[in-house]
Amino acid sequence: MKYVFVFLTFSLLLLGCNKKGNTQPNAASFAFDSTDIKTTPVSNPNESFSLQYNFQKGKDYQYRLTSISDDNRTIKADTTVLQHITQNVTYLLDFSLANVDKDGVMEISCNINSVKLDADANGKKISYQSGTSKDTLEKAKFAEYEALIQNPFSIRLTKDGEILEVFRADKIVSKFLELKGAPSTISADEKDALRKSIVDGALKPMLIQIFRQIPLKQVAKDSSWEFTQPPSQFLIYQLQNTNTYKVMSLDKYNNDRLAVIDAGLKSILTGKDDITNQGVNYKFKKPETTASGKIYFNLDKGCIQKSKTNTLVNVFYTMEMKTPKGNQKGSQTEVIKSSNIVELL
Repeated sequence: MKYVFVFLTFSLLLLGCNKKGNTQPNAASFAFDSTDIKTTPVSNPNESFSLQYNFQKGKDYQYRLTSISDDNRTIKADTTVLQHITQNVTYLLDFSLANVDKDGVMEISCNINSVKLDADANGKKISYQSGTSKDTLEKAKFAEYEALIQNPFSIRLTKDGEILEVFRADKIVSKFLELKGAPSTISADEKDALRKSIVDGALKPMLIQIFRQIPLKQVAKDSSWEFTQPPSQFLIYQLQNTNTYKVMSLDKYNNDRLAVIDAGLKSILTGKDDITNQGVNYKFKKPETTASGKIYFNLDKGCIQKSKTNTLVNVFYTMEMKTPKGNQKGSQTEVIKSSNIVELL
């Protein structure tokens, strides 16, 4: 039996301390703030500084991650079909430093305390909030979220924000299988495949919003750098994404120094524009992508204080197939907007 772990948040991108608690969060806990941080100037805005993650042992760091997506699709054939899906999903996460090895690599324990989902698919509203339902069928329906709650896992993180490993996700795997009523005969290979799907499809997309790679060198205002992501497949194309960053200013927030960083994305798509699949000929116009964002890195706490990134993707293709009545033609246009907001609570 095969299980596919579906992560419902669209994402192409691109410390105050709290004590952990298992109390049910109120509505305010999920209310995100997308506005800029109100900062004040530092005495020397052109001074050099170092960026590095520096979690402190004995401190618990809580983040709120909100992912918002808006997907508009128009399908034209004999008739025109309009599809509109919006989604807002918020995660409350706790992080604590477990260990630091001789090379400075941090082992960090991660716990997802709560998840709240609100979606609208062509007027059909869908809502979910962890910890509010005891109904078995309801939990199974949202198993990809329910399995994450209060099942800690670990990561290995370098000082420059590279996530080397996500591990100890076995409890999440077991909970997901339990919610889905998996038979006891499920094989070890199937469990390993599910674990990989959970790590790559759900956990890493969240973590890379909170831990963005930074350069291990002195930087200052107007310093810039970029990181090239591994190639991936997007539709029929090979996609090569490169995250770009530039320091816009050095400011002060309360008693901490913040590096205000502009974030962007360069995307290169390669490959043929047409493909034939099951007798249907598809011809694509190369998708257009734009991305922008702002990151506030807290130099004194050694972590991201807040960030907001936005992406826009435009996809258009035509399709043609032979039928007994002659050639049938159609087209599809899709516009996907997404935002990710990270807040240190």
